[in-house]
Amino acid sequence: MNKEDFLSSWKLVGRGYRYHENDSGVGSFTLPAFSEMPWLAHGFSARTGGISTGHLASLNLSFTREEEPRAVTMENYRIFCDAEGIPVESMVMDAYVHGTTVLRVDRNDRGKGYTFPPLPDCDGLVTNDPAVTLMTGHADCMAFYFADPHTKSIGLCHAGWRGAFDRIGREVVRKMLQEFGSDPADIVAGVGPSICGNCFEVDEALGRDFADAFPATDCLMPGKRPGKAYVDLWMIAVSQFMEAGVLPKHISLMGVCTVEDPRLYSYRGDNRQTGGMAAYLRILSPDV
Repeated sequence: MNKEDFLSSWKLVGRGYRYHENDSGVGSFTLPAFSEMPWLAHGFSARTGGISTGHLASLNLSFTREEEPRAVTMENYRIFCDAEGIPVESMVMDAYVHGTTVLRVDRNDRGKGYTFPPLPDCDGLVTNDPAVTLMTGHADCMAFYFADPHTKSIGLCHAGWRGAFDRIGREVVRKMLQEFGSDPADIVAGVGPSICGNCFEVDEALGRDFADAFPATDCLMPGKRPGKAYVDLWMIAVSQFMEAGVLPKHISLMGVCTVEDPRLYSYRGDNRQTGGMAAYLRILSPDV
């Protein structure tokens, strides 16, 4: 795809989100395109409504914050699951290693990463089993959501800049094709809250690497400081979705920046002293 074709397709990508909070202040962001599919449920947690304190206040969902006991984080998951109607025992978490490995999971994997040992190294999950809820962790990195209305299969992944650079979104689509026979043209894809192109500052050399790896995009912007540049990871996400065969009209971005929105934790925005959010995706009923 050349730059003219990509930028034309870029204009067709959906943008926007919905946000809701329950009476206890537990918030969640959703993509309208996914909310329109009655056979699944999805969301992305806000930082409000939990029991964490200090710089982790208050709904920290990351187990990698050594200053917080695991039991506190697990209670936050119970609070979030109760608010979102997720069976706690159904959750399975990616291993969060900034790679591109995608695993198929089912009811036999329930609890892995929570009450059972974690999965092997992976950043992406796919399933067609309604008994599991796919979960991924985030603090500036992107969450990629995928749903195939025809095969009633889903995929979710954690996409940091390394995973995005190596096209983990394409790998999830390939895995859905391999495991479920999904046609990429049928897949609906979305991107949750993450650091935006105006905030993701990198070394100029890394910025050039992104521009070279995704030449059809306008992902690279000049930095405000010598030797620095800005990279638009949302554009990188859309590019790899389209490379994998997902149609532009089936792609949507929440367009919420974790650095700029105070409802969210941000690893960069909070100078690394921050908690983590979670994305989830689950099949409610494949027969709907």
